[in-house]
Amino acid sequence: MTRGQLEYAQGKARELFNRWNDVTGLVPECTGYYYEIIGCIDDAVDIGARVACGQKIILTEDGYKGGEE
Repeated sequence: MTRGQLEYAQGKARELFNRWNDVTGLVPECTGYYYEIIGCIDDAVDIGARVACGQKIILTEDGYKGGEE
């Protein structure tokens, strides 16, 4: 998977979240909670892409740190 493909996937996932959030109004945009959720979405897409490509996932006590490049 290329960096461009990963960024595209993250953008689509953010778009879907924003659509859902616009309907529910659960999390106000431009708040700390909103950006924390966006960060979790980006990490989840990255982890899914790495798993799909057979790469190792590195988790530490501090959280997700990526994987093999």
